[in-house]
Amino acid sequence: MKMEFSAGGVVYARFDDIFKFVLIRDHNDQWTFPKGHIEKNEKPEMAALRETEEEIGLNNIKIVQMLDKLDYWFRFNDESIHKYVYFYLMENLGDSKLTPQLEEIHGAEWFTPEKAMEAVGYKAQNQPILAKAFQILNIPCDQAQEDLK
Repeated sequence: MKMEFSAGGVVYARFDDIFKFVLIRDHNDQWTFPKGHIEKNEKPEMAALRETEEEIGLNNIKIVQMLDKLDYWFRFNDESIHKYVYFYLMENLGDSKLTPQLEEIHGAEWFTPEKAMEAVGYKAQNQPILAKAFQILNIPCDQAQEDLK
């Protein structure tokens, strides 16, 4: 058994009075949150900032607070891996132009809360994380959930 540790961010910005969230398209063609491996002697929040900035090309984001720590199992090359992922709510304070790191991901886009909730993949893990971000930011979650019905 192998263990892996990653960290990432749920990045938001305000465009006038509208909140938008960044989702990336991963190698499984799913919309999800930017994240990556925590390096040796690196704190999860520092890894989350570094990986998020690298993957989506924003360079002026700050952590608002921790959202969740997930853990799950998967198999890779016939090996069982127990993965832990720390997710942080992050605010984009600078330019909102996304420059995806296309060597690692297949794209990045800004989504309204409703569209983010609808588009996000790995729904069992990611929808509760988005819902928690909406709650912290006082975005009506029932409004976002309405689009799913």
